[in-house]
Amino acid sequence: MSTTVSIVRCPEYREEQVYKSIAEALDLLGGLRQFISPGEKVLLKPNLLIGRPPEKCVTTHPLVVKAVARMVREAGAFPVIGDSPQLDSARKACDKCGIGDVARELGVEIVEFEPVDLSNPDGRVFKNFTLGKVVKEVDKIINLAKLKTHSLTTLTLAVKNMFGCVPAARKGQWHVRTHTAGKEYFARMLLDLYYFVKPTLNIVDGIIGMEGQGPGFGDPRPIGLVIAGADGVAVDRVIAEIVNIPAEQVPILMVALRDGYGTGRLEEIAVLGESIEGVKVADFKTPQFQDMMAKIPGPIMRLLKAYLTAQPTVKKEQCVECEMCLRACPRECITHPAGAIRINEEACIQCLCCMEICPQGAIELRPGFLLKLFSGIRKVFGRN
Repeated sequence: MSTTVSIVRCPEYREEQVYKSIAEALDLLGGLRQFISPGEKVLLKPNLLIGRPPEKCVTTHPLVVKAVARMVREAGAFPVIGDSPQLDSARKACDKCGIGDVARELGVEIVEFEPVDLSNPDGRVFKNFTLGKVVKEVDKIINLAKLKTHSLTTLTLAVKNMFGCVPAARKGQWHVRTHTAGKEYFARMLLDLYYFVKPTLNIVDGIIGMEGQGPGFGDPRPIGLVIAGADGVAVDRVIAEIVNIPAEQVPILMVALRDGYGTGRLEEIAVLGESIEGVKVADFKTPQFQDMMAKIPGPIMRLLKAYLTAQPTVKKEQCVECEMCLRACPRECITHPAGAIRINEEACIQCLCCMEICPQGAIELRPGFLLKLFSGIRKVFGRN
């Protein structure tokens, strides 16, 4: 076996239970001291997509961040907390999701990601990144991801969480740069980025995850697990198996398996603690239409994109016209004429940044004609 992933049960967000479960997951990997040393500065990188209360399950739970910060201190190292939400500062997002209270209680600094251009000579395709300067200033990074669905990448787990190292609006620029070549090209960028940043340890908060239309407005789903490992691809592969999503429906895993990023084959992963079969979630809900779109060949998708994809559209009855979607759109294809927010469908690249960032959940996916037809046929034959 070339890599190890641990799975430990954690039924609820109680402080000592969370601490105990994470400690057990790390003990199965050889203990935290296998990954960090006394005196090191360690960045804790949670998922801070947007500041929302912990019960919404949009961000890594503050008790997970607190437990790992305590453990890092106990190991003689110095934790800091940082991420780069698309619109908020890290401090504001942390205050909104409860991590700010944890940081103040423990006296841990929250760091902002000031941009710096970096060369990535070992990248397979992507040789340069603009990242938060602190990413290369710390000694180690511990990746604290949240188990969620994602309407673009199917799942957002350990590998995708490192996209947060790209400062704020520059994330949108990556969507613009990669959209023509499709989701696989975007996935390859995420993998090059992950192995450039290379967190020393990945811990995924799957105590209560998110299913359905993630990553911002899916439904909380109790799963009761903490999953940990040194290789993000291996961690993501195990989680995909737990929630019963085939690897070929997850662009990051599909590219990783094909191109040899990390360890994505289950037979090469030693799973310790709970077995995958013992914790499997058979009815985990993926983003609407995602499984169908994943099975459509690329040439056909490009030819009939407007009919075979799902387009973001504004639900007028929920929209409060706050214009956050305008600020998030990397193509500037969202406008606000008198009376309503509008999305220019011809210019839209379906990066779904608007959908992620909308505080009211007022943007939904509307399927193209053929996709809607296929969906109806599947329902008739009982294949939801």
